[in-house]
Amino acid sequence: MADSPVGSGPDIAFAGARAPQPQSIQHMHRFRAGLVALFVVGLVSLCVALGLSSSGRTGNSGGDWSAFNPSQSGLAGAQEIADFVAPLYRASAANQLAVVTAVNLNNPNNPLQVVVPASSSSGTSSSANSLLPLPANSTVVYNLCGQGSSDCSIGVGTPSNSRLLLLRREALEMALYSFKYLSGINTVVAILPPGHTVQGCTGICPKPQTTQQTKSVSLALAFDRTELQPWLNRPLRDTLPEDLPPTVSQVSNAPEAELVSVITAHGLFQEHSEQGQDGSSVIMLSPMPPQ
Repeated sequence: MADSPVGSGPDIAFAGARAPQPQSIQHMHRFRAGLVALFVVGLVSLCVALGLSSSGRTGNSGGDWSAFNPSQSGLAGAQEIADFVAPLYRASAANQLAVVTAVNLNNPNNPLQVVVPASSSSGTSSSANSLLPLPANSTVVYNLCGQGSSDCSIGVGTPSNSRLLLLRREALEMALYSFKYLSGINTVVAILPPGHTVQGCTGICPKPQTTQQTKSVSLALAFDRTELQPWLNRPLRDTLPEDLPPTVSQVSNAPEAELVSVITAHGLFQEHSEQGQDGSSVIMLSPMPPQ
């Protein structure tokens, strides 16, 4: 019988059926298969974790307080907050409500004090002339300068209670960020763009009665950390639920409209500036007159 060609035997054997393998080789194949399975499981877990992390940043789930937080502290951190929040609040599609600047109270070239009635901070009754300077190191002041005018008033759109409510919402949002992320801050003051009120004649009026008069008014909001603490213990999205702030026309019917109105009502002051005896600038916050 002729000899089989060299190599034909093994080829035929592998073609018909897998030749028996040593036990150690079988174990190695099982080990490799298990390793591949573990790698696949790990990869899937990583993808799921990344997905959950991403949804947490946008939806404030998983215990995150907010999607944004400033990378710096102090005045620089306050300006980061202003730069993030301000462009989201719009007077129109093309114009934001205000440009917001964090004021440096410790500027040696232009020292600035913020003075409030003592009863506003202590919670006790006091003389109307009793004033209390707010500590510069624990106070953040945001100046909201409206666009479209030369005096920081809002030159776009029409003044309204709805627009004022939206400004109050913006001030509240910046205050919440400040108390949450800026260490040592106990008071936040937001100076709103100048506005005006319309007044009719009261008391003895001329005859015929003149038309309604407009009176310039400058307002500011003051927030205390202790008063806002309940809202610092829950995600920001629970307090201000929208992805973007409502528009002027939407804010009165927004889910948080009543809450914003209540929180900011007692912190609303009339504001005016004076020069102190030492030459420094003084921002005076006075209680609102009875409405």
